[in-house]
Amino acid sequence: MGWKNKRLWVIGGDGAMLDIGFQSLSRMMASGMDIKVLVLDTQVYSNTGGQASTGSYMGQNAKMSTHGSAIHGKKENRKELANICMMHKDVYVAQTTAAHTNHLYRAILDANEFPGPAIINTFTTCQPEHGVADDMAYHQAKLAADSRTFPVFIYDPRKGPRIKDRLKLTGNPNQKEDWYVNPKTGEQIDFITFARSEGRFSKHFDKDGNPSPEILLAQQDRLENWNLLQELAGVV
Repeated sequence: MGWKNKRLWVIGGDGAMLDIGFQSLSRMMASGMDIKVLVLDTQVYSNTGGQASTGSYMGQNAKMSTHGSAIHGKKENRKELANICMMHKDVYVAQTTAAHTNHLYRAILDANEFPGPAIINTFTTCQPEHGVADDMAYHQAKLAADSRTFPVFIYDPRKGPRIKDRLKLTGNPNQKEDWYVNPKTGEQIDFITFARSEGRFSKHFDKDGNPSPEILLAQQDRLENWNLLQELAGVV
């Protein structure tokens, strides 16, 4: 507290910030103190063996929410940390990924200049727990945003009095539509597209590639979250 000319940055995973430390994080945001937080959102407890967190997606196969004969992966919807942070007064919030380089750097610079609490929630691939190759982190991060699995946005309280003035969905393709359609292939890029590409959801597809009821529910959850952001940002 004595370093008036230095920024204090805190770094933690979704387990620390969405689960174990969420009460402290919320208290920090309510305090108005000039503290910046970078969340590495891996959607599992990556450091302790890959247990499910409240950041895990519905249907995700993870330790403590294993896909078995009775229960088919995580049963609850994902907690949207960035959405919750926006509802705290005068807090800068960004949701971004390492694949959106300019978006990420802009968020870091803006957060550093913001005179108060700032939260940057960043999609972070955990290759062994997500079931993807080591060289696919960039690809999966971009696909997470394109598929509405993890939309990117900036919420800056300095931009105006209304939420739609403060919230920008720049970085997401086809902002006014439910789903992004690849103009080259005509393919709809949705949560099922994302889930097919990761081992953590592989048990939700039969031998013919048909999705399970659980993964269809997860898709609906992702669409509802995206529609909420569209409404708040005033794009629909």
